Amino acid sequence: MNLVKHLHVRYQKSTHNFVNYFLNVTELTIDYRREISNDILITNLDRIVPVKQLTKLAIYLHEFPFDEFLKLLRLTPNLHTLKFYILSLDETSSKLSQTFKYVSKTNKITNLELLNWSTTVEEIKLIFNLFPQIEYLKIAIDKKEIEQIIRFLFFKPNNKPHHLVFLCIARLPKRCLKQLNMLMESENLLDDYLIKFVYHDLYLWW
Repeated sequence: MNLVKHLHVRYQKSTHNFVNYFLNVTELTIDYRREISNDILITNLDRIVPVKQLTKLAIYLHEFPFDEFLKLLRLTPNLHTLKFYILSLDETSSKLSQTFKYVSKTNKITNLELLNWSTTVEEIKLIFNLFPQIEYLKIAIDKKEIEQIIRFLFFKPNNKPHHLVFLCIARLPKRCLKQLNMLMESENLLDDYLIKFVYHDLYLWW
C-alpha cells in the first residue's frame, strides 16, 4: 500500500476501517454517491490519507456544499491541481467568510478545472477571488456569456488575473472561434496570443 500514489474513493463504506492506510498518496479522486453526508466525507478523508500532502484533488460531487468545500481546501494547503463542481452563488457561503478569506490567501492552486456544464460570469469572478494563483483554467460556459467572460479575464482596466497564461473552454461550437478572434482584435484584449479549436474545445494561450 505504500506504493499507492493515486487513490480513487467511490463508496463511503470503504473508508471506515482505514487509519492513514495510504501514507504516500498525493493524488485523490472522490465521487461518492449522493446519499453520503458531507461531514463524514471530510472526517473520513483525514483517516485514510494524510490530506496535507495532497497535490492533486478531483471531486465529482454535484451536491457538495460550498462551505464544506472550503473546509476541505483549508485542510489541503499543498494542492496545485483541482477539479470540482461549483454550486450556484445563491447556495454558497459569503465571500466575506473567514474561511474564504483564509483559503484565498493561502492556497497554491495553479491548475483548475471546473466540471460544471455551464459556468457563469459571476462564478468566474468568485473563482478568481478564491484562487488568485491560477495559471491554467478549463471551464465550460454558455456561448451567450463567452464575450462577457473573455472581457472579464482580459480587459485591461479590469486588472486581468496576473498569473493566467492558458484557457480552455470546453464543449464550445466551432463558430465561436471566429467570434472570439474578432473580439480579441477589435478590443485589443491581448497583444500576443494563440487560439485553436480542437475537437469540441477551444484553447487560448498567450
